[in-house]
Amino acid sequence: MEYLLKVSSVVVIFYLVYKILLQRDTFFQSNRSFLLMGLISSFGIPCFVIPIYIEYVPNILENYSLGGGTFIVDNVEKPFNILNYLPVVYLAGVFFFSCRFIIQLVSLFTLISKNKSEKQGSFKYVKINTYVSPFSFFNWIVYNPNQFNKTELDQIITHEKVHVTQYHSVDILLAQISCIVLWFNPFVWLYSKDVKQNLEFVADQNAQQKFNCKKSYQTTLLKTSMPSHQMALSNHFYNSLIKKRIVMLHKSKSKKINLIKYAFVIPLLTLFLVSFNTEEVYVEAPNLQNNNTSIQKDLNKDGIEKFLIYNDFTDAKLKTFEAELKSKGYDFNLKNLKRNTHNLITTIYFTINKNGTEGTYRIASGRPIKTILIKYSKNKFNINTLDFIEAQKGNIGNQDLIEIRIDKHTTISELITKKKLLKEKYDVIFNFEISEQKSNGIPIYSYKIGKKGMMQGVTTTPDRSLVIKYNPRTNSIQSHGINKHGDPTYGSVKHLDKQNSYIIKNDYSDKSLEHSIKYLKEKGITIKFSNVKRNDEGKIISIKINAKTEYTSNYNYNVDSKGPIAPIAISYYDNGKRLKIGIAQSNLSNFK
Repeated sequence: MEYLLKVSSVVVIFYLVYKILLQRDTFFQSNRSFLLMGLISSFGIPCFVIPIYIEYVPNILENYSLGGGTFIVDNVEKPFNILNYLPVVYLAGVFFFSCRFIIQLVSLFTLISKNKSEKQGSFKYVKINTYVSPFSFFNWIVYNPNQFNKTELDQIITHEKVHVTQYHSVDILLAQISCIVLWFNPFVWLYSKDVKQNLEFVADQNAQQKFNCKKSYQTTLLKTSMPSHQMALSNHFYNSLIKKRIVMLHKSKSKKINLIKYAFVIPLLTLFLVSFNTEEVYVEAPNLQNNNTSIQKDLNKDGIEKFLIYNDFTDAKLKTFEAELKSKGYDFNLKNLKRNTHNLITTIYFTINKNGTEGTYRIASGRPIKTILIKYSKNKFNINTLDFIEAQKGNIGNQDLIEIRIDKHTTISELITKKKLLKEKYDVIFNFEISEQKSNGIPIYSYKIGKKGMMQGVTTTPDRSLVIKYNPRTNSIQSHGINKHGDPTYGSVKHLDKQNSYIIKNDYSDKSLEHSIKYLKEKGITIKFSNVKRNDEGKIISIKINAKTEYTSNYNYNVDSKGPIAPIAISYYDNGKRLKIGIAQSNLSNFK
């Protein structure tokens, strides 16, 4: 629908330029080209996107949504929204106007086929007995000879020949198809009307030049001012705006200097592209690769080999990553990969093998994935996201943790007991059901856990184990499957207090800071950076941050250091009622 709205906007631009600047001039042939170009380019211009390059230094703890794992799926409850039905309404309109268009075509060809035609050169003359206004459609010229005398017929046929030789039927068909596709836009119907009207101006201008008596031609126009019937898809000698046609025939030829007015559409189209057709393209900062490599080296301790996959990995970097694994004896096979418009990974499916042991990971989401950690030790793979692994560490020794283990041995009474405990002690909702929908003949078990407005949806099948945990200390839900080794797989963490964090790092460029201002503004945070100082390497050593939300007063944070500053977390939570800025902690995640 966004594309159609953009197409409609371009149509409006061309239409307004024509009505305000061009309609009164006598450049009918040029106007025809302008209007025709407007229809065609309206569908093409929205496809052109102006890239805005932003230097991007990704944070390790990038945001993601687990939507396509084997066990865990994001299933957020959505309220009824009438906008969800707009595609259905649009398609219904397209169907209606398409049927109308087909009926008009059938009626036109029926009229032509029912009467004999006489071919003279490239023209086919169709004489009819019914009282239909003279018209042409491609090389057919249809008229009733009993309605007019010889002089009038010559004038009418000369007029219609102009339509035929200049292929005016193409313009009318394109305008009609545009009306079908953009039926919801009132301007496209006005546009179509003016296309037809201008074609009459073109034909009148050319036809009148072939007759000595201009008054006689105009009299013929008046004589046809009361037709009994018209065909919708044809070029008519008669047009209801007969007064305008006669006025244009009397009008003096416009000065050539007026041709410059056609150029006025260019700045308007440029403004449209800059305002609505831009795309932010994230360009990797020069020191990004070095940062990622050092992180991986630091993780390789205690004989456990560890590797990280970031959502900003380019295709080239993935090949380098694959080559690095191969040099260590691993066989990395990337089976599926999808990216968003910012070239960040949102879907990934890969297998990794070593010494006959295979690890598999698959995740699909509409948002960038979180950093994936691959661990290999003792002929066993463990693959999960960094935030889930950190959450697992926080579970150690946590006596308040409530765990729900779901497998083929789990009973309904056990689930009911957990449901009561969660509700009474922490006001956490836990619902479960067996879905009628089946996957390969196996019933699907659905679970929802969380608090009102922050529910986490989880699904599994009887042949697979699932673990759901509620941590009251962090007010978060953890869920994961269990592989054949008993290790957690496809882990997911969701915080119920809606706390989000945005990380400012010392290697952020000025463009990155500008992007941060824009991004945080979309989240309801007005932020200002000042007193930014950098060292010789371009890293930030001093910065002042002023931030506020609708619910908070100004929050000031100052850092002045001799060396590069530590990562700064801008945390926003509790429905915007609290704002905090401080040194980033390892368990913070970016905005969702």
